[in-house]
Amino acid sequence: MTTDRPAPTLLGRLVRVWGGDDRRGDVTTAVTLFLLGWLFLEVGLVDLYTWDPPLTAQAEPWWRVALLAVGCAITLAKRSRPMLALAGGAVVTAVDVLWGGSLAIMLVFWDLLYAAALWTGPTARRWLWSTALVLAVGGAIAVGEVTRDARMFVYAGLQFGAILLVPMWWADNVRQKSELAAVERARADEAARAAELERKRASDLERIAELDRHEAVRAERAAMARDLHDVIASHLSTIAIHSGAALAVPPDVARDRGALEQVRASAVASLTEMRSMIELLRADSARDPLAAPGRLDRLDDLLDLARAGGTVVTADDPDGVARAELPAAVGHALYRIAQESLTNARKHAPGAPVTVRLTREPRPRGGAVALEVRNAAPPTGQGSPAGAAGLPLSAGTGMLTMRERAEALGGTFEAAATDDGGWAVRARVPAGAENGRENGGTRR
Repeated sequence: MTTDRPAPTLLGRLVRVWGGDDRRGDVTTAVTLFLLGWLFLEVGLVDLYTWDPPLTAQAEPWWRVALLAVGCAITLAKRSRPMLALAGGAVVTAVDVLWGGSLAIMLVFWDLLYAAALWTGPTARRWLWSTALVLAVGGAIAVGEVTRDARMFVYAGLQFGAILLVPMWWADNVRQKSELAAVERARADEAARAAELERKRASDLERIAELDRHEAVRAERAAMARDLHDVIASHLSTIAIHSGAALAVPPDVARDRGALEQVRASAVASLTEMRSMIELLRADSARDPLAAPGRLDRLDDLLDLARAGGTVVTADDPDGVARAELPAAVGHALYRIAQESLTNARKHAPGAPVTVRLTREPRPRGGAVALEVRNAAPPTGQGSPAGAAGLPLSAGTGMLTMRERAEALGGTFEAAATDDGGWAVRARVPAGAENGRENGGTRR
C-alpha cells in the first residue's frame, strides 16, 4: 500500500538536493547507498558476526559488492512495493549475515525498513511492529540462553532494537508530523473557505442593503409624486376653472377682478406649499413623509378655499374628529383625500353642493376614522368652464393616490356614483392600535 504524499526516506532526506522525492530521487538514493557501502567494504567494515563453522571465507570481496548492488537495486521498488522490497532486502541481509555481516548491507536494510514503515497502511504497519518486536525480544532471549550471560542478553536486545525498531520509530515520527501538517493545511484551507464564504455573505448583505435602499428611494419617489399631485392639483384646477370661466363670458370688471383675486390666492397657496416641500427635500435628515403640508386640523381652511371658488360645501363632524388628536399619518392621509375629492367635485360637477362628513368608530373597533365626500349631481346644463376652454383638468392619478394613501395605513377606499346621480368618495383609516402606528409610522 502507498500513500498519496509520501515523506522522504531515511537517506533520501540527505540527497534531496540532487533528486527530490520522486523517481529520480530513488535512483539517487540507491546510487548513494551503493557508493557509501562500497566505501565501507573497502575500509573493512565487514565480518560483524563470527559463526562456527565460519562462512566468511565463502564470501569473496566481489561477492559482497555484487550483493550490495542487488540490495541497492531492490531499493528502487521501495516506493511502489514497500513490503515486497523489504522482503527482498531481508533475504539479502540474511545472506550477508551468513557471510559475517557488513555495515553496507545494514544501511540498505534500514532504508527499506524505514520506507516500509512510512509508506504502508495501518494494517501492514501493525504487522511490521509486531514482527520486529518478536524478533528483537526473541533474538535477545536466544543470545542470552546460548551465552548464559545477562550482559550479552542486554547487548543483543539493544542491538536488535537498534536494527529493527529505530528505523520504524523514525518513520512513524515523520508520518505523524506529515499527518499533522496535512491536518493544519486542511484546517487552513477550511478557514480560507470560511473566510471566503463570510466575504460572500458580507457582499450579499451589502447587495441586499443596496436593494433595500433602492426600494426605499422608489417608495419615497412614489410618496413624493402623490404629495406633489395633491399639493398642486387642487390649486391649479382652481386657477384653470376661474380663468376659464372668465374667458368664456363677456368682459366684466368686477367679475374678472374677483376671478383674478381667486387665481392669485390659489397661486400663492400653491407656491407656499411647493416651498414647504422643497425645504423638506433639502433637509439634512431623512425625509419624513408625515411632515409634508396638510393636516386634518386645517380642514376648515380647505373647505373655505373650496367655498371661495363658488362651491357650496357643508361640513359634518359630529365627533369633532378634525380637532381630535390623531396620528400624524392619519391626519395627513385624510386631509389629502378630502383635498383631492373637493378638487374632483369642482372639476367634474361644478355648481353641485358637496358634503364632507367625518366620523370616528368606537374604540372597541380600533377607533378608525371614516371620511365621506359626497357631491350631488351637477345642475342641468352646467358644465365645466375650464373643460369648455379645452384645458386638461386631471392627470388621471387622483383616484390611485387616494387609494394608496388609505391602504398604506391599513384602511379602505371606495369611490362610486350615488343613486341621485352624484359621486361619493369614502375612506376608512385605522387611527388607534388597530394599525399599530400610533406615533405616525407608515406602512410602505
